[in-house]
Amino acid sequence: MAGARWGDRAARRLEILEAARRLLQDEGYAGLNIRTVAKGAGISAGAVYTYFASKEQLFAALYARRLEEFHTEIVRETERAATAEDLFVAVADRYLPVYRVYGRELNVWSAMFDEGGFPPEVALPLAEAALRIMDTLVAAFARIDPALAGGETAVTFLWANLNGLADHFTSSRSRLHAVGWHDTIRFAARTIAAGLRQVPSP
Repeated sequence: MAGARWGDRAARRLEILEAARRLLQDEGYAGLNIRTVAKGAGISAGAVYTYFASKEQLFAALYARRLEEFHTEIVRETERAATAEDLFVAVADRYLPVYRVYGRELNVWSAMFDEGGFPPEVALPLAEAALRIMDTLVAAFARIDPALAGGETAVTFLWANLNGLADHFTSSRSRLHAVGWHDTIRFAARTIAAGLRQVPSP
């Protein structure tokens, strides 16, 4: 009986997340609210709160699932990419739609690490998904181009640059100039890779 109840609870959680995902895609973070999610899942708002104590926690759970999907996507890209530059461009192209939905309106990492934060069942899947992506990229860049220096530090630097570029091109700032996403990303890939090849090994 306990196993059946756990199965019912897990299935209900997935129903909540799927209803929330649809709402987030259609309305953005501003339109994500517990009552509408509950209606989409066919349950009461009170029932949703037994799974997620806040809109921010629900968003974090959605983000963790999306990062798992993103990880699957970039694993395929690591198998196809012939150069470090190609891999950076491919990962960037995959990441832009993720950032457009999950990166612009809420800094979920600040919410997770602020006082109070998220409970372990929400925080751990999100952190683990992010770290899995970083580990995969560190290994892929080392395999594709052993001349690149830096390892985890280099990938952290790449990721920070990628977030900055994604933020720029999903905001109105990108309308200030005629240079598009693809040209900028290709330029960034060439420039960063060339620089990392010049960094002396420790």
